[in-house]
This record gives sequence, C-alpha cells and structure tokens, in this order.
Amino acid sequence: MLPTLFFLSSLLAISQAIPPPPIDPCHAYCADVYLVSCRATLEVVGEGQIGKVAEYVQHASSMTVERVALEYPALLEGYPKSAATGAEALKKILMKQVAQCPHQKIVLMGYSQGAQVIGDAISGGGGGQMGDLIQGLDSAIIDRITAVLLMGDPRHMAGEEYQHGTATSKDGDGVFPRTPEQLAILNKYKHKITSYCNSKDALCAVHGGGNLGGHYATISLFAVQAREWVLEMIERPASAGDQGEVNGED
Repeated sequence: MLPTLFFLSSLLAISQAIPPPPIDPCHAYCADVYLVSCRATLEVVGEGQIGKVAEYVQHASSMTVERVALEYPALLEGYPKSAATGAEALKKILMKQVAQCPHQKIVLMGYSQGAQVIGDAISGGGGGQMGDLIQGLDSAIIDRITAVLLMGDPRHMAGEEYQHGTATSKDGDGVFPRTPEQLAILNKYKHKITSYCNSKDALCAVHGGGNLGGHYATISLFAVQAREWVLEMIERPASAGDQGEVNGED
C-alpha cells in the first residue's frame, strides 16, 4: 500500500511541476463549427427556441461546435429598426469570425425575426415596410457560410427556391416580403439555405388561412428535418464555395 501511495504522490508532484501549454493571445480559438442562433421577437436574451436545434447539432456532430447567440433587440415595437440592428450585428461578427478563423465552418439559424435578420444580413435588408434598403454581406463572406436555417421567416416569399416547409405558392408571401433583388441573392445560395414555412403560419404565408398558432408551431413541426439537414451540411467535406476568396482560393 505504501509503495502505491508513494508512486501516486510522485506522479502528482510531477504533474504539478509541468506547466500547462502556453495560450497564444494572438490567435483566437477556432472550433470546427461556429453556430450563430438568432432568437424570435420578444424572446428573452439568448438563443430562444431555435436553441433546441442548435443544442442537438452541437451534441450530435462529430466536430467541435461553438454556439453563439446573436445579441440584438428582438423587439416588436420598432420592429424594422430592431431587425436592421440585428442584421448589422450579425454582419459584424461574421466578418470578424471569418478573419480570425479562415478554415471554420459557419452555421446560421434563426426563427421568426431571427430568420429575417439572417436573410437581411445576406441579401440586404429594408424595402417596403422595412424602410431604407441596407447593404448585405460581401459575397466572399457569404461563400464562407456552410449552412443557413430559416424558420418562420416573416420575409418568406413564394418564389423561394430553398423553401422546404409545407407552404406553397398559393399560400403567398410573408408579412414583410423581400424585394425581387433580395430574393434573387438568396436563391443564388439555395444550395446552402433551407427555409421552413408552415402553410398555417400567418406571418410567413399570409394567404394560407393560418394564425399565430401556426407560427409558434414551426419549430416543433420541422425541428427533426432541420437539425438533420444542418448535420449533413457540416459533416460533409468543405467545398470550394465554402472557402471562397477570403482564403485566397479559387
């Protein structure tokens, strides 16, 4: 017994004498995947309901996943300004992240106003009831994004080529439809965007005869399909389009 205790105490002394590896303050930690969640209108600060999908992806993936909740107002009163503030905040953190972690996969997921924020950051915001037009992300940054998940997007349009919910063209656009130019930009990236609009969601399909209950049911209706799609996107090898010009690659 005594020799064993002596051996263990010796190991402890040796381990304490070995300093931990130095942390380089000049290099940011880069997980394999950087996942940004954007909460819905009036949800408390944090990931909101979409966080359930984010949590599943983090634990189910074979890669390291860093989860971040976008900080933005998510207000109902002053909605256009709230959404615009969110889009600008998202653009800033994406530009910073791409510069710090050039080989990282990026996933964006949002519900309700959070979905609008993501779409506006990519295609540009504003227009119609949303006010002045706002510039979207540079294509080199968009190329670095691996997957975009939109759920219950109030700016959903019947002409979306990336819509995989139950809403059809006869169910119409959302309450704040995008401009044709904005839609064209999003359709360009349909290979990395998936949007789920419930046909009975009064906010994303105004002619579907639905109500707010249909909007609130969006995540529960499509969570399984959504999370499996995101996992499939991040687990596959990165394509040239995911690396883009930021890395100096063609």
